Amino acid sequence: MIRFIHAADLHLDSPFKGLKQLHPDLFEFIYQATFQSLANIVTLAIEEKVDFLLISGDIYDGDNQSVKAQAFFRDQMRRLDQVAIPVFLLHGNHDYMDQDISRLQLPKNVTLFGDQPETHSLHLEDSVAITGFSYPKRWVKERMIEKYPLRQPVDFHIGMLHGFLEGSHSKEDVYAPFALEDLLKRNYDYWALGHIHKREVLQTYPPIVYSGNTQGRNPNETGEKGVYMVTLQKGMDARLQFVNTAPIFWQEKIVSLKNTRTLDGLYSKLTQVMEQVKQDQDQMVLLSVVLEDRDDLPDDLIERIQNGDLLAGVKQDPTVYLYRIALAAHKRRFIFSADNQMQESFMNSKNELENDDNYRRLLQDLFKHPIVRTRFSDLEADQELKEQIIQAAEELLLEDIVFEEGEIASED
Repeated sequence: MIRFIHAADLHLDSPFKGLKQLHPDLFEFIYQATFQSLANIVTLAIEEKVDFLLISGDIYDGDNQSVKAQAFFRDQMRRLDQVAIPVFLLHGNHDYMDQDISRLQLPKNVTLFGDQPETHSLHLEDSVAITGFSYPKRWVKERMIEKYPLRQPVDFHIGMLHGFLEGSHSKEDVYAPFALEDLLKRNYDYWALGHIHKREVLQTYPPIVYSGNTQGRNPNETGEKGVYMVTLQKGMDARLQFVNTAPIFWQEKIVSLKNTRTLDGLYSKLTQVMEQVKQDQDQMVLLSVVLEDRDDLPDDLIERIQNGDLLAGVKQDPTVYLYRIALAAHKRRFIFSADNQMQESFMNSKNELENDDNYRRLLQDLFKHPIVRTRFSDLEADQELKEQIIQAAEELLLEDIVFEEGEIASED
């Protein structure tokens, strides 16, 4: 029998884009969350006395791999070295093995996979083989799975792969693509996958598992984040236990404002939802509230929501921080209900903006700005930013349409 931890996508030193306007102490706590999650993983490994730890890529958030992040990672690996727990890791598309990047040397218990699939052996009570590879560059489009060997004559053979499942609906980039049948053909006992930030068990026998990232880094990565504790035993089904290691949750709440007409009523609803979230969670929550059914809300209060006055006036809690108040973009359902041509035109415009070439063309002045080009070179390929821009444009346009129709109606 063997017991190990499967982790991936640590993204140490993640910048947590869009939150730097917070109080410095709060932002520092959030910034440290990816580091704290790794420390929690190492503590879990030591307390549970696991046989080894797997990290399936994207240890760091960027290819620069800051000295601070490297030193912290090395210190955590030394904690495991002190109790003789081996670590097997590979680099992914975010922290690819650029030969020009200087790196701190890791302790002897860490095995780093090279830029081609290779197999390392581990001799416990049961014999174990582990196969994987690290990205030599950011864009690995090749189907590297075809270079993985068939199962070796050992008790347990484990595959590690930072890649994209072909045919899936994930929004992550298509790197090192593979199909399920490619993995099954190798006849391994467990596949420790990385790259997709949503945890998912693709198959139970043998287990083919995305562990997800270890700390949500933006509003789209809600809920618990962490690792899988895995037990493999000959002749028995694998046991998978998810363990949350994230010190911070992202959460979104939908709040109905039906019959709400006053600032006092609106403020009271926000206070109630924050209190409820505080009771439900035992760790810090970054909360987003989306307001719907706001037909009874006066224009003055809508303006206070849109210009940030309401958010600035909310009394924040140390464990539940309300970072966003938004109006639900629901007007489309009845604005265009009697005008199919307008509905079609609106959707066509949105689809055109979602096209990568059109998106880059419309924002080329931003992406070509000297500061953006030199300090934020990956901004143009940031899918999270693209989604936020399109959503914000859609909501603003809908609000303008509602406002203009309201003005026309009032003049009549």
